Amino acid sequence: RELIGPGRRDATIRDTEQDLVLAVEGLHYPDRDFDGLVKIALTLSCDREQVYTDQVMFRVAPWIMTPNNLAPKTVYICRLEDQSNRKLIEELRKIVGQAEAQLEVVPPSSHQGDRWMQDEIEIGYTQAPGKLMYVVLDSPRNRGLDEFPEERLLGPNFGWVTRESRERANKLDSFGNLEVSPPVRVNGVDYPLGRIIFGGTRPEIAEDRRRMMKVVRDFLYAQQVQAPIEVFSDWLSVGHIDEFMTFVPASTAKGFKLILTSADQSYEILKQLESDGYGKAVLREGKYFSRGTKADITVSEVLDDKTLARQNRRFQEFINWNREVLKQELGLTEGDIIDLPALFEEDRDGRAETFSPDMVNMIVLGKHLVIPKPYGPKVKGECQFEAYVKRVLEPLGLICHFLDDWEPYFRGRGEVHCGTNTRRKPFAQNWWDAFV
Repeated sequence: RELIGPGRRDATIRDTEQDLVLAVEGLHYPDRDFDGLVKIALTLSCDREQVYTDQVMFRVAPWIMTPNNLAPKTVYICRLEDQSNRKLIEELRKIVGQAEAQLEVVPPSSHQGDRWMQDEIEIGYTQAPGKLMYVVLDSPRNRGLDEFPEERLLGPNFGWVTRESRERANKLDSFGNLEVSPPVRVNGVDYPLGRIIFGGTRPEIAEDRRRMMKVVRDFLYAQQVQAPIEVFSDWLSVGHIDEFMTFVPASTAKGFKLILTSADQSYEILKQLESDGYGKAVLREGKYFSRGTKADITVSEVLDDKTLARQNRRFQEFINWNREVLKQELGLTEGDIIDLPALFEEDRDGRAETFSPDMVNMIVLGKHLVIPKPYGPKVKGECQFEAYVKRVLEPLGLICHFLDDWEPYFRGRGEVHCGTNTRRKPFAQNWWDAFV
């Protein structure tokens, strides 16, 4: 029960020779106007005479994100009313089981047609000595999944927090635009809980700028234990960093690899195919866009499209800019980065939309990677984009599972990562051992 709190500053206790144990509960996370430090002065009086006094400094436990290299516990996905992701769910269930995790399927009544589970929430945790609690950060996007975290997650040992503003939410306020790196060491400084990464704009862009809402950015910076990095995602139509980057575990000194999309890698593969006589091989074979428009296009047709090539040269420059930022801020070398093929095309505003399912937008479940099936050109029945991905990732001890997400997710301008969320095992290290 509450003895002393916001509504009262003194309390009467019984005279006793037994120890009286008092606990302190934090009511607010650190934020822009609160550094998380609380000094408590406690005075014991008897018959108006001061008997004892003491002062203690407390620090409110921060909210902590979990990176991809931590083991999965639960994967969440929405069951769509039109059943378009029914097969994907069954395939995903098997992979989640192989990763020794649980799959929780959210019924239509709990998502109101909003399939983008990754965008609505970020599942982290809060830890104090002897106590750990998962806490979901609810994004300010407030669409069909808005009530899901309160109704389905909030409960004993599962907290909920959000940050709202009068500022109108934009696409960058969704949490497909919020990730965290594995632990890194940068210029002699250790980040044992990794570094938060979110997308925004670039300093030199003056017009039509989009950034993550300031109250959310302030909250992330205020936690202090996962020093955030802002990268450039505003070049994308949807504007989420999970469209061009992710992390996978690896048996290397750093313990992970950074995965980036690469238009250059796509063109390298396609040019080699044409040179080898496979110019008529088909990308997006048998797939359709909305209104029944066929998506089929040959290798040679892609290479002959000068407008598409020009657009992808521009988008590759943006990816390269992010590459250099991430190398600097995470202490990476080129050997720590793997490029996966991806092509983009401009929307009406000149921002990038994916040309085919985006393989970087994957779910990482231990050594199991759930990757959007790219529908690349086939040679002797084998997709050459899939073959390349397996060639560069499987030597790391990873298992690649390619799932068809064209209908339920790609056509809605997302992928399987956008449509799921993962609760992970917390860090083994206590945050206060490194930061207090």
